[in-house]
This record gives sequence, structure tokens and C-alpha cells, in this order.
Amino acid sequence: MHKKLKFNGKAFVTYVAISFLFVSIFILIVFFGLNNKIVRYVGLINTIAIEKKDNEKVLKFDSVKKRLTSYPAYGSKYANIKIEAIDLTLPVYYGDNLEILSHGIGHYAGSYFPGEGGTVILAGHNNSGYFDKILELKKDDTVIIDADYGTFKYKVDRTDIVNENNLEAFPIQNDREMLILYTCYPLGIGHKTERFLVYAYRAGDMNE
Repeated sequence: MHKKLKFNGKAFVTYVAISFLFVSIFILIVFFGLNNKIVRYVGLINTIAIEKKDNEKVLKFDSVKKRLTSYPAYGSKYANIKIEAIDLTLPVYYGDNLEILSHGIGHYAGSYFPGEGGTVILAGHNNSGYFDKILELKKDDTVIIDADYGTFKYKVDRTDIVNENNLEAFPIQNDREMLILYTCYPLGIGHKTERFLVYAYRAGDMNE
């Protein structure tokens, strides 16, 4: 006759606890040991996902009507912003959601495009390598937008610090081409209730 196996509850609980401990340690090692690599890989994938849109559309500018004849896809890179005074060169994407801002500078979709004669609004994070240095800009510093369809130059007029809810600080107008650069203020981690703005005006088409 077979002997009946006696269930040892204490031993079973001990086995489960030890197994859980080893699994937890393994997960922590993977998370902390590979986290940076995973973040880099995810960032690379996101970058590819965004930049693969770069050549989906050929952007053309109607110089008579001062309008683009076709517009970039949301999330696609269409320009670079260059500010020699603060040694800054960054890609500009159409749209300004968090994913876009993690790769470069975002163009507020409700504003005009460079060359169209209205307000162009560009946003960037305030951490190092993005828009943290725009706080150093001074009057008459030059900002260049090198777009797929032309190159446009702006001269800084002034800077300002406003509350995040002050929408009047972001006027959408079409009587004079104005470039607004903005970032969260003050610099640092965490939610910021103020915005640092740079107002610049069109200084002429550098292709002319």
C-alpha cells in the first residue's frame, strides 16, 4: 500500500516565501541594472517613431500668399532652432505634447509657421540642453529657424515671466511676425506655476 503524503503547511509557506524573495531580488536587479538601458532603448524607439515622419511630406512655401502649401504631420521634425548667443541648436517638431518635448522643441499647433507673418510659439523643457539657457538671452540676440522650406531670422526684443494661466502673454496675431519661446520657470524639477518667455520679431528671410 502507498503511504499517504502528509502535507507540511509550514514548509510550504517557507518555500513560497523564499521563492518570492528570490523573484523580488531578481526583479530589482533587472530594474535597477538595466533601467537606464531600457530608457535609452525606449527613447531611441520613440525618436525613430517620430523622425521617420520627417520625409513624409515635402514642405513648400508660397511666397506670394505667405503660406505653406502643405503642413508637416503632427509629431514630425520640420526645422532646427539655432541661437548662437547661448550655443543652442535643437530640432523643432510640429506639436508640443510630452513625447515631442522629450526629443526637442515643440511648435504649438495653434500658432503660425515661420514665414507666415503671424505669431510662432515654440516650447521647450527647462532642463539642461533644452531651453534652460534662454534665460540668458538679451535684446537683439539672433534666433534662427532653419526650416525645411526656408531659413528665418528673428531678433530678441524682450523677456518676461508670467503665470502659467496668463494666456494674454501668448497673443496669436497676424499683423507682424513674432516668435515666442517659452519654458517653465524657475528652473528645476517639479511643477512650476510660472513661464519664462522670450519675444523676438522677424528680421527678414535669410534666403532673400
